[in-house]
Amino acid sequence: MPSTINMQDVERQVDLQESKDIPDLRDRVGQGCFLCLESHNQGQYAILVPCRRPTKARSIIGCTKDWDCTSNPKPIYEATMPWDSACESDDEIYRRLIDTCYQHLGWWKRWLPYFGITEVLEVNFQFAGFVESDGRCPIRMNPVDLKNVSEECERTIAKLPTGPYLDFNDTCEYQHSEQCLIGMEEWSQPCIKVEAEEAEQRRKRLLFVSHLKECAQDPARANGLYTLEGLAQESCIYDIKGPSQAAMPLPYQKFQGITWMRGLHFILGWQTDRMRIELPFRVSCAWFGIASIWLSLVLWRGVEGDWGTAFAFAQVVAASVAIIVTYVRS
Repeated sequence: MPSTINMQDVERQVDLQESKDIPDLRDRVGQGCFLCLESHNQGQYAILVPCRRPTKARSIIGCTKDWDCTSNPKPIYEATMPWDSACESDDEIYRRLIDTCYQHLGWWKRWLPYFGITEVLEVNFQFAGFVESDGRCPIRMNPVDLKNVSEECERTIAKLPTGPYLDFNDTCEYQHSEQCLIGMEEWSQPCIKVEAEEAEQRRKRLLFVSHLKECAQDPARANGLYTLEGLAQESCIYDIKGPSQAAMPLPYQKFQGITWMRGLHFILGWQTDRMRIELPFRVSCAWFGIASIWLSLVLWRGVEGDWGTAFAFAQVVAASVAIIVTYVRS
């Protein structure tokens, strides 16, 4: 992903009303994020959620004055395609991911109290079938193992040579170990020091994987956290247009790709952590008692088919709940 400075060069907030007025967003963007979902009826599947997030920074091809960029000139950037000339905020992308999630798992679930996104996981997946008419593509996904990522980072950091005569400010000089020089010269591998610095940054970002869930529950918090750039792995945003576009299955065609893709897995459920924080204990008990009484009423009505008997049974349940509450309070 581009650095923060490069992102600022191209960042321009997209008008939300513009997105609503133009029917097909995918025709106007050049990137997409894979949202991975799972249901009992449809299994595991991925949906490509379009977004505006250029994965390549614009190159400076000149300056407004001299080519040596003196006298405080302004940079001249290379021409870009329309879908690479703007960048959406993380807030907007998360809101689109959330809308897509409820669109496929049930809009009505959005209005249930204390029901929503309970977990967001970074996953790796492979396509396993044709693209459906609604954009779903069957996949097989595996959550990123945070422990394995942390151990891999530690192994990479441990390769960094140490010694009293090593100048760590020199990245590619003769001070490097023989292993480092062989890797750079014969295998075009990055310097061990560079790899170690990247591993240290990755290990640091592992401490903030909970930000994924927090941003999905409250997208307004997403801006500035850079969670879409990847925490336990690289970014799950891919180019879907241009020469660097990712290989993706097409409708009604067999997909031959074997590359593991990256995505975000949204999980819906009851947000018990919010309940414990926001609902007082007594109110929670009262809600549970009322729900139990009405549930017993409906179930008894379905079995016996008589409302009178059902209400009588509900009264017995209510009396039992009252006795339990009285006993606990005493």
